[in-house]
Amino acid sequence: MGHPQQAVAAYAALDASMLSPGRAEALVFAKVTRRLEQVFSADNTSYVARISALHDNRRLWQSAAIACADDANAMSDALRADLISLAAFVDRTTSGVLGGSAEPSILVEINRRVAAGLSAGSV
Repeated sequence: MGHPQQAVAAYAALDASMLSPGRAEALVFAKVTRRLEQVFSADNTSYVARISALHDNRRLWQSAAIACADDANAMSDALRADLISLAAFVDRTTSGVLGGSAEPSILVEINRRVAAGLSAGSV
């Protein structure tokens, strides 16, 4: 299953009648973030599980960047550019975590803040 199909499947699992798009996005960020926290907080987590969680986070941010780059996106150009830059930072930091030169805690913090912002904006 490709990235767009996986994103559609993740959103389809949520009851759309009860969630705004922002709240649904916040829940996806929260789910990926919880997984990152779980695999990096346990000493006995396999390297493969950590790579998988990092890969899922990277795919989430790649999807966000693609959505921001879409001309039909209603966000301001400045916000879209900021989010695309943040996605690039997440990508570089993920490579650093995989290579041992960065800590996953920054990825968790970024995701938490984005999820909180999405939740706050969807009330």
